[in-house]
Amino acid sequence: MQVGDLVKWTWLEESYHIACGPLGLNLTDARKRGIIVDNNGYNFFVRWENGDFRAQRPNTIEVISESR
Repeated sequence: MQVGDLVKWTWLEESYHIACGPLGLNLTDARKRGIIVDNNGYNFFVRWENGDFRAQRPNTIEVISESR
C-alpha cells in the first residue's frame, strides 16, 4: 500500500464495526472507498468518501486500486 491507493475496510473490520460499534451509527457504507493521503510508517491516513480523515492500521484496510 502507498499514498494514492484507493482502499476500503476489510471484511473483518466491517464485521467488527457492525458487531461492536456504536448503536445506530453504521459507517460500513462510508468506508467502501477512500484514498490514502499519507503514511507515517505505522498508520495510513485515509480520506474517506464521506469526508472523514482517519488513521487506519494496515490490517484494517485493503487496496481496491493501486496508484500509478
